[in-house]
Amino acid sequence: MQIELNEIWHNKEKSWIKSLKKTYLEEKDVLVKVIYSMISLGTERTIITQNFSNELSEQMAVPYMKGSLMDAFTYGYSVVGEVISGPEFWIGKNVHLMHPHQDFIIVSEDDLVEVPEGINLKSATLASNLETAVNAIWDSEVAIGDKVLVFGYGLIGGLIAALVNQIPGVNIEVAETNNHRKGLHLAHGLPERSMNDYDIIFNSTCDQKALQEALSLSRHEGKIIELSWYGSRNTTLNLGSEFHYGRKQVISSQVSQIPHKKLPVWNYTKRKQLVFDLIAEIDFSYLLDNEINFKDTPEFYKQLRRNEIKNLSTIICY
Repeated sequence: MQIELNEIWHNKEKSWIKSLKKTYLEEKDVLVKVIYSMISLGTERTIITQNFSNELSEQMAVPYMKGSLMDAFTYGYSVVGEVISGPEFWIGKNVHLMHPHQDFIIVSEDDLVEVPEGINLKSATLASNLETAVNAIWDSEVAIGDKVLVFGYGLIGGLIAALVNQIPGVNIEVAETNNHRKGLHLAHGLPERSMNDYDIIFNSTCDQKALQEALSLSRHEGKIIELSWYGSRNTTLNLGSEFHYGRKQVISSQVSQIPHKKLPVWNYTKRKQLVFDLIAEIDFSYLLDNEINFKDTPEFYKQLRRNEIKNLSTIICY
């Protein structure tokens, strides 16, 4: 009986896809069957709780999003799938792009990035997060011999720590208040904070207390790389003590723009190629610690809204 049901569904799916091709596909369109998509936990929680100003709603939209962030909308992040219809060159290729969470998508071939052969498709969903981590490291200009602290061991903090840990002579530590995530970074070989006077501190916590502590822990002319998006929340800092005379720097790092110093050499295409090279060279799979089925996303987002998700990452399986 189960085999018969599977065959019936398979025939219905083929018929539906065939109809879809005829009705919607234009010259440069491709039809992608999504395999995995990555949930951007911090950003998507801010989005679904509408903890942001109306002025930022257009900037925080994702490609192919439907609706308005101030009303009903579709949303998502990093998507990996297989092209099943479109220009002959793309048929059968695994691709990556930014798109709302969805099982089948129709997109322009111009927005596709081919996932190189040999790349694990689950790990390929990390490409967009890795671009964020790469940008932050570029902004920090971390160098051999630096003392580095990562505030917050979520997915972005974990990726930054993994990359910085590849640099010889760098002493890296992690500050994390959640016991589950603290246990993870210790298990991953990253020690707790044990010193002061850090050369570089990355803050990915979206917590003003962590940012204030980062200011007190950074050395003279130290750098704090702020990756958090605080939405519409007010952030209050005490800048009257060590900040001014210590010539400390708080640097905003955001993925949508490549740092100015890198623009003569780097563009978005080359940065994407770089992150896939990194995925091929470094095993990041230990950061992929949660998977859910597409049908289970409504319950998951209820938990995310209530801030009950403590995993480093969550991938949707289709």
